[in-house]
Amino acid sequence: MSLKILHTSDLHIGMKFNCYPDNLKEELIEARFNVLQTLINKANAAECDIFAIAGDLFEKISIPKRDVDRVIRMLESFAGKCVLILPGNHDFDDGVSDLWQTFKNKMSEKIILLNQNRTYKLHSYDLDAIIYPAPCDKKHSEENNLGWIKNITNKEDAIWHIGIAHGALEGLSPDMKREYFYMTLSELEALPLDLWLLGHTHIPYPQQENIIGHKIFNAGSPEPDGMDCNNEGHAWMIDIDENKKTRAHRITIGSFRFIDSVEIVEDYGSFESLKAKYLNDMANKILLRLKLQGRVDLDLFRRKEIFYEEFMKKLAYFYIDDSNLRIKITGEVIDREFTAGSFPHQFLTELFKENKEETLQIAYELIQEVKAL
Repeated sequence: MSLKILHTSDLHIGMKFNCYPDNLKEELIEARFNVLQTLINKANAAECDIFAIAGDLFEKISIPKRDVDRVIRMLESFAGKCVLILPGNHDFDDGVSDLWQTFKNKMSEKIILLNQNRTYKLHSYDLDAIIYPAPCDKKHSEENNLGWIKNITNKEDAIWHIGIAHGALEGLSPDMKREYFYMTLSELEALPLDLWLLGHTHIPYPQQENIIGHKIFNAGSPEPDGMDCNNEGHAWMIDIDENKKTRAHRITIGSFRFIDSVEIVEDYGSFESLKAKYLNDMANKILLRLKLQGRVDLDLFRRKEIFYEEFMKKLAYFYIDDSNLRIKITGEVIDREFTAGSFPHQFLTELFKENKEETLQIAYELIQEVKAL
């Protein structure tokens, strides 16, 4: 006997992506719906018992009702026993906002909203499991919501006791001020539960693609959503047997890739290498923010815009910062730019002969600035 779970989180349905062109913006918005359906399809194909969302299904608590309806229809297509949804810090349940009341009014019994500090028994779903949720009731909190679980003295009978929480995880999340429901590995491990399903940080934990016997899992976002989310989008397929032993496989699921990269270029071959690296079969799904550094010859420097145009045509989005890309100063450049015998020509030529590259570069740029005045 075993329990099979698809564990995901941080879909952030409702993100606007207003900093991107309109056509790309709409694709990015739609991708978050698409990845939810893809996850459900994979869960169905694997015959999962539970589809678990560990917070931030939605980007915020004000979501158009048509989008809520669309999400519910997708979740209802899960063929397993039940869907578990935990409010995260973006789609928190404070008991006042309309989001989760609207959601509850339209969802079927297959969907369980884990918005209370209490146990949820799954026996009526023919699953010998009890869920221990730690939902978010606000966007920020210096304390996590594990306290009520720590206070349980006697666990009820069930084969599986599963915790699901949303918040920053020690060693994984950049939460220096501890204001995002911060949790430590030691406090999670100390609680007498068999499995933890976490959300919040957009990268998966643990790092292994396949792992046996692990107890704590962070799903990561299944669809990347920004330049600080430089991965392919992930979720976990977890199997836990009657002896509480887990076997987990991390699936790669996202369609778009956000890449923020610094590259050093020196010659034509460097530019060709960048084309081979980024203009691949996925180019139309790549959003690339590229910062170039290095020194290239004058002709290549003047032709760099041709390279940029090719990237702009083939990538979904391309932003270039070449403020640190410089011209490689050679005797030929000096002869071309300055009159023989002039002070700039003599001065720069002497620096070139002495092989003082840094000084030569600075002097050349200062002289060019003076010429431009």
